[in-house]
Amino acid sequence: MVLTVSDESRPEENDPALERRIAALTREIAETINGGQPEGREGLRDFAIALLRDSVQTVEPAHAAAPQPTGSFNPFGIGIPFVLMGTVLVFLFPLVGLLMFAAAAVMIGWGVGTTLLARN
Repeated sequence: MVLTVSDESRPEENDPALERRIAALTREIAETINGGQPEGREGLRDFAIALLRDSVQTVEPAHAAAPQPTGSFNPFGIGIPFVLMGTVLVFLFPLVGLLMFAAAAVMIGWGVGTTLLARN
């Protein structure tokens, strides 16, 4: 098994001496795994990767700590299909169609109201 590192995947801010040391340790681990039994090499490789993942401490970037936006529920967008369904159902089932129109009016009013309040 040959390990290669392309220049595209290397971050620019790493120390070259540190990168050389990591490359040497990687070659040593690869030689150790290749020295094992052929049928157990894949398991040893997976074990080494799992140990490395568990032992490396990563630091979250400062910009990732920004608060995430809240849910994207849009009552105005839900009111529009209610109007369309009410238009069809008012001819088939008048009471159900009128209830759909009422639900659409509530949803559209809610959507417009939250939009106006959010801008203030």
